[in-house]
Amino acid sequence: MENQNIHYNKRRIEIPSLFFDSITGKPFQTCQVCQKQLFDTHSNYIIEKVFRKNFTNGKIESMFEYAICFDCALKLTQSYSKESKENLERFFKENVEENLAQQQQPNLSSEREIMEHLSRCSITGKSVTELDEYQIVGQFNGSYLNPQMTPFMMGNGSMDDVQELLSEKTLDEIDDFTGKYLTGPPEFREFFKVPKRRPILV
Repeated sequence: MENQNIHYNKRRIEIPSLFFDSITGKPFQTCQVCQKQLFDTHSNYIIEKVFRKNFTNGKIESMFEYAICFDCALKLTQSYSKESKENLERFFKENVEENLAQQQQPNLSSEREIMEHLSRCSITGKSVTELDEYQIVGQFNGSYLNPQMTPFMMGNGSMDDVQELLSEKTLDEIDDFTGKYLTGPPEFREFFKVPKRRPILV
């Protein structure tokens, strides 16, 4: 979530390759919504990617991904219902921030350490190798990670838990957002239909 404030080593770390655009193999350049330049500026933005196992070949593939600037992310979250915002804030405080604190999460000072950190669900601790679907979220400033927020990974079980916290009004806003700004293969739309309706974590 955008208002998390989990601190780690303030050494500047370049964007880990896991957060690159899967098609170009390079960092995202623009905000998905307003097309603002991100990478070569000091803009603050969020990257979210959702991965799912392809049961045909057994490979993990990116199903949808986007970068969104803070201004556009704020406009989206402001459209959420009061109930949803309160539920999400409580959920992430209790299940992400406090979990990291209890685990005495070491300072993340390299891409290798970040990749290792993102290899387990930040809520359940389940390994990525046990998951059929998961999503990662990180905050960035220009070409660097934002040192004020530890990126996190969430497995499909936890994604289901978050979805249940959202009101119908909020789910409708997410449907509108995904319909306008996110594209993908035909099965992509299944992510946003009942009963899944995957949350957008900005």
